[in-house]
This record gives sequence, C-alpha cells and structure tokens, in this order.
Amino acid sequence: MRKCPACGADNDVVASICDACGAELPAPYETKGANREPEEGYFVSSEDEVDPGADSGTATVNQPAETTMSAYGMAAASMARFTPEQLTILSGATIYVDGTEITPSTVITAEGRILDVLRGVVPDPGNGAAYHDLTGQTLTPGFIEIHFHGLMGIDTNQASTDDFLRMSAEAAKHGLTVMLPTTVACSAAELRRILDNLAGARERGFPGAQLLGLHLESNFISMEKKGAQPPDAIFSPNDPPAGEILDLIDNYQDYIRVITLAPEVPGVLELIPWLSERNIISSLGHSSASYEQAVAGFVAGATHATHLFNAMPPLHHREPGLVGAALENDDVFTEMVCDGIHVHPAVISTAITAKGAERFVPVSDSLQGAGLGEGEEFYLGGQHVTVRNGVARLDSGTIAGSIVTMDGVVRVLVERVGWDIAEALQMCAATPAAALGLDVIGHLAPGAVANLTVLDADLQVRMTMVSGKIVYQA
Repeated sequence: MRKCPACGADNDVVASICDACGAELPAPYETKGANREPEEGYFVSSEDEVDPGADSGTATVNQPAETTMSAYGMAAASMARFTPEQLTILSGATIYVDGTEITPSTVITAEGRILDVLRGVVPDPGNGAAYHDLTGQTLTPGFIEIHFHGLMGIDTNQASTDDFLRMSAEAAKHGLTVMLPTTVACSAAELRRILDNLAGARERGFPGAQLLGLHLESNFISMEKKGAQPPDAIFSPNDPPAGEILDLIDNYQDYIRVITLAPEVPGVLELIPWLSERNIISSLGHSSASYEQAVAGFVAGATHATHLFNAMPPLHHREPGLVGAALENDDVFTEMVCDGIHVHPAVISTAITAKGAERFVPVSDSLQGAGLGEGEEFYLGGQHVTVRNGVARLDSGTIAGSIVTMDGVVRVLVERVGWDIAEALQMCAATPAAALGLDVIGHLAPGAVANLTVLDADLQVRMTMVSGKIVYQA
C-alpha cells in the first residue's frame, strides 16, 4: 500500500491517482529528497512475513489482503511502466534487508535505478528484458572504498588519465562501484597534475567504478607519524608551501572529497571549518594528537578518523589519544584497514563493537601492488616498496599499505574476524555511503541508484553493476 500525500488514504502500489481524493500519486520508485524513505508497503522489509505462493518457486509478501499479490504479479505491475529493453531482472539471490536474510529475492532495475525489491523468484518473462538467474549467489549494494591508493600497477600519484580509466575498470572486478583514489603527500605541481588527470578521466566517462573524487592524505600531518608519507612534503597550513596547496584545494574542490589532517599541527584546527565550507570532509589521522587535541579536531568539524590504530599512538587507559577520542564519539566515522595485517582481527572486532556497523568503515588502503604477485616491487611517494609474505613494506620495514582488494576485505571480515555477513556487507556499502553524505547509493531500495555486486558462495565477485549497467561479469 502507498499513502496519498494529500489525504493520507491507502492506495494500491500501482495506482497513479488517489481513489479517495483524486490527487496524483508519486511514482513508488521516485526519489523524494535528501532523506527519501521507500514507500510504505511497497518493497520488502525485515518485518515482512513470507507465505508460499500459489506457483512453484514464488512467494508473497504479507500485505493487507486486498493488495497481496505474488512476486511475479508485483513485478509485472512495476515493469508495466517500462519497455522490456529498459529492464533488468536479478532473481533468485540471497539479499540482506535491515540485517535480515531474504532467500530467494528479486531485484528489478530500470533507467539506472532500483525499481523494485521483492521476496521470491520472478521467472524470465521472455520479452526481451535482461534476466539473470542468481540462485545460490548473494546480491548486495556495490562496494564503496574511501581509502585506496591503487591496484594492478596503477598508483594514484602517478596516474595518467588513461590510468584512472583503467583503475576504474580493474576496481569493478573486485565489486567496487564508487571509490576515492587516495594520494600521498606531494608537491603542488604533482597534485595539480593528479587533479587534472582525474578531471580528464571524468570527462571521458568511467568504464567501471565511479571515481568520485580524491582522498588526500595531505601535507598537514605529523612528521612523527608520517608512516609511508614522504617527509619532504609534510608541513603545516601556516608554512609558505601550503599556499599553493590550499589554492588547489579551493579551485578543485569538486574533485576532492576527504582530506586527512593531524589536529595538533599548527593551523589545522582553523583549516577544518574552511574545508567544511567547501563540502570537503576532514579526517584525523597520521597524528600524535593527545585525547584533548583530537577532541578539539572533532569539535572543529572533523567527522572521520583515518585508518584507526595505524599512524597514531596506541590506546592507553590513561592516555586515550586519537583512538580513544574516535571510539568514544558516536558521530565519528572510523576507517580501519581490514586486511588482517594492519590490525589484528580481534581488534577489528572490538572496534566494530564499539562503533557499531553504522560508523565503522572498512578500507583496503591498497597500493599499486594489489592484485599483483608475491615479490613485486614498486614505489610509493618515491619510496621503494616490496611485497613479502603478503605484506607491502618500505625498505625500513614500515608497513606501506595493503595489497588487499575490497572483496578481500569482505572475506577478512567474515572469515577471519568472524563477523556477521549482513553487517559486513553493510559496512562496505551503506556505511561509507553515509560517511560521504550520499543517500542514493549503498542500499537495496526502490529509488536507489542500481550500483550492485553479486558474490558467489566463496564471496568472490561474479558481477558488478554501476547505475544499472553491467561493468564486470566473471
């Protein structure tokens, strides 16, 4: 059922005019604004109960008796508004809605959006609509990565326009649909080249995952906690070299989404509100901050913490530091590198428990060695990196980043951390979408963008869709 926005009367899900007052009803799949909620009674929710349908292989959603129809009937009603060529039917998969497993299910997309989410199987209508039998597989919102330096030999700092396009295609093979290529600290000239190349790739159109903008692991971090960042590119916002960097951030603000900063560095607390005015997220990291300095950073407007536990002092019961400040604050989104190497699985589990799946953002922090073999050598910010025993390290022995891909992160969460698969998938899609302030991706709901990933029983990626288009299929 759908309620009329004018009089509140209940109407059939496919009605276009209110029976009670004659008002025009919005399309049930239509976005209703920044805080859109799916139409009541229109798609499956965790409270719905399932009864076997009259036809073999179908099921019905328990709605009021006068509107109950089979999955096939509901699908037919939805699809009637489109030509077959506009439709894609994904049927038979396991999905998770509000943490509840639903098997089998059907998701129908049209014009780049999710049109319908139903319990039960919808058979192939044989009318020209694209049909995919996903029996035995899992369908999830497409993965979103907010901290990703590269893969398959491609490094963000060195990427050409063509490299960014290839990064997009390669990332889709690992279930990624939206991502933020991440830089290491660099000169203004290098940053300008990176931004121009990303802009060029955006103009040409991404063939796979959408590169939404950059995450800058910026110049404004702690020298003491620089990790693999090049020391000659680290300075404060008050130092002379910062002027060109800040001008670039101002001029290219549509291509920058997140900036990592250390709150104890002079000038950073004043910089955070300036970034907020430009819709750029401040993330605290690569920092030696005390608890009080970290809290000051969050009060100034920072909303994220970069790869929690790494490149910051450890949590101490008398000196909680940035780790304690981030875990304590219910509004802060915390990144964590979930490769099983940067952070012990038990600590990952503890952090998820502390933050909740709604504020814990798994990241790969992957380098250009991701997807390549053991013994590969490459450079990160001009520093030599070698992959040994599955770990990417500088010559000094410092961990440089990871070589895990985002589908590998999901497997670590489920198989090594032992986390619930429904929440693992949520943390790799809905949570980073919320962290970026994007409510039209990361969800299985009518009206959401049809960014979708299909996983087999071993959590390997079988198909990736971006805006309803298949960009990868195994």
